Amino acid sequence: MNPISIFCFVTLLSFCFHQIPLVESSDDLITQTCSKTLYKDLCEKTLRADPGSKSAKVEGLAKIALKAAASNAKTIQSQIASLLKTTSDKQVKEALEDCADNYDSASEQLSDSLGALEAKRYADVNVWVTAAMTDGDSCEEGFESGTSPLTQANTNFGHLTSNVLAITNQLKV
Repeated sequence: MNPISIFCFVTLLSFCFHQIPLVESSDDLITQTCSKTLYKDLCEKTLRADPGSKSAKVEGLAKIALKAAASNAKTIQSQIASLLKTTSDKQVKEALEDCADNYDSASEQLSDSLGALEAKRYADVNVWVTAAMTDGDSCEEGFESGTSPLTQANTNFGHLTSNVLAITNQLKV
């Protein structure tokens, strides 16, 4: 091989190797995206559970996280309905009824957030997801006795919505 051919080959090879780090796997993007959240493990678990995350960009990951939070709100609504059927304590029943209202609002706000995300109105997403998070907090605070049957569910919902906010904030950049 002549020296020019060797030079061209080495140069071409170096460009190829130089480009490899620019291609990130979906796992790397998930790890990178979740590293900016407060609840990294939950974020990674949530995103990796969705098959769509393998080909998603950050906006797609935000949508997956938002849908997971919305699904969680629906699950909590079902849990509240079940608890209302079996609870005889008047104060707990009133608190659960307030929680039902709160999670109805949260579900609607998360649905609105999904539309805003698709329209790239990230400020609106943040407003509505924050409002939904507040609804979950209000549910927890409604139990005067301090013993809420929804503490774990409310906490998880708060963590999921926090992750949505952290991921959406990465889209503003």
